[in-house]
Amino acid sequence: MKKLKYILPLIVFSFIFAQDEDDMDLDAMWDNTVWNEIEEVTTKEYEVEKVTTVAGVRGAEAEDEALHHLYYRQSMKGPSEIELNKALGKLLITLTTLKEKDPTHVKIPEVTHYVIQIYKKLNNMPKSKEMENELLATSPDSKWAKFYK
Repeated sequence: MKKLKYILPLIVFSFIFAQDEDDMDLDAMWDNTVWNEIEEVTTKEYEVEKVTTVAGVRGAEAEDEALHHLYYRQSMKGPSEIELNKALGKLLITLTTLKEKDPTHVKIPEVTHYVIQIYKKLNNMPKSKEMENELLATSPDSKWAKFYK
């Protein structure tokens, strides 16, 4: 601590004496700067080589925890059966909660569509067909029902 008491004033005074007034004369720098006018602006376009497309959800759907598990790159082999079952469980819980809250909730057809897709990925065609019929019966005019007509 005693060393700090002696070193700190030395550092401060060294900065004060080291500064020269010519170093920071901004007015002189401004006056002496040569300004060049830009004559022409060109646009160059480049292409990226290996573009990897991704499939996923954006916006409000991205907040849903279950939909996060459905996000994967096309270059990968996709979610495993365990991950699909986890996502299915969360989606079924969400679907049940939405139906209890309001049987005509606007998100029910969308969540039902995702459940159908997971059943198809798991090769559970009877359950998939059952959910398709339910979706077509409850909301035939939704944008999600058009996939199953």
